[in-house]
Amino acid sequence: MHYPLCLLALLISTSNNANTTSSLPDTLLEERQVVIKQADKYDWLRLNSGEWLKGELKSLYDKKVEFESDILDTLIIDQEDIYMVISGRSHSVRFNDGTVQQGSLNISGGYVVVGNSPSQYRYQDLVSIAPSAEDELSAWSIKVGVGANLSRGNTEQTELSASVDIKRRTASNRLLITALADRTANDDKVTENNVRANGTFDWFYTSSLYFRPVFFEYYRDPFQNIDNKYTLGAGFGYYLIDTDKLEWDIGAGPAYQRTEFSDVAAGQDTSNSSTSFYFESNLDYEWRTNVDLKFDYRFTFAENASGGNAQHALAGASIDITNDIDLDLSLVWDHLASPVANADGSIPKQDDYKMIVSLGVEL
Repeated sequence: MHYPLCLLALLISTSNNANTTSSLPDTLLEERQVVIKQADKYDWLRLNSGEWLKGELKSLYDKKVEFESDILDTLIIDQEDIYMVISGRSHSVRFNDGTVQQGSLNISGGYVVVGNSPSQYRYQDLVSIAPSAEDELSAWSIKVGVGANLSRGNTEQTELSASVDIKRRTASNRLLITALADRTANDDKVTENNVRANGTFDWFYTSSLYFRPVFFEYYRDPFQNIDNKYTLGAGFGYYLIDTDKLEWDIGAGPAYQRTEFSDVAAGQDTSNSSTSFYFESNLDYEWRTNVDLKFDYRFTFAENASGGNAQHALAGASIDITNDIDLDLSLVWDHLASPVANADGSIPKQDDYKMIVSLGVEL
């Protein structure tokens, strides 16, 4: 007979407990109300340590968040160190299931809400954040490097190097363009003069797997009897390791190659066109907070008539001097298995090595 009364008492007690819980002060909400001002003008970021940053959220890519502050300048922050992001600007947000959403951004408590969407995504499933179409300029980054070594006196030697690194990142794809040129003159005689430029466009199917619809490379080195070499191809790539400190991806695919020679014997072909296949590996390691290491390698299978298989490797270190200026050190190796003989019958050496020291400026 007392069961209904007990049940009623239990319901009343539960109701009171629920009301008590809901009436507890939301300390984080109060903190937001105190800290966040001019939310329509600034983006706000809260670290796990409780620190707040005011500025502009530029991007999230490879588990790194780029945030620009008027006082602290450009900051690169690990994704795992961020607890909350509040941004009223429009962003293009990609998740690891391939979903891309556009709109304002609210990240809090391990979940992500984009725009007015009722859907919530887990923060750990967030792959990238990029500017929307109306903020296209912010998707680009450009780095220019220049190096020089001048010697005067008994020997006059001039060594010049220049490099360009262009990147465009969105939530679902990326464009990478790099170029490196070197020229050395000793007593007015040119002893080195080469150019290498390549570009790729990658579309990410998942956070690790990407499709490369186009890849191109231009190479010139008269001292290897290569006046111009053009390579055009496609392929796939995959991230073997993708952590906050270490990134390693590999790619491969077919390509078409055309080589124009600088100087050949009479009766020999001055050019060659053939199919080829390439394999590449790219590794980036954050050794220190201000020192980044990288190792890039590419192997291209090709016919002997075009110079044979080619290998290119670059090992480098980038040391931050300021937020926008780096000291770049690079060791470059180029190998050609079967160099085509010059008109006088001499055969170029298979291997070329060079050490490059330059200052890089991020624009």
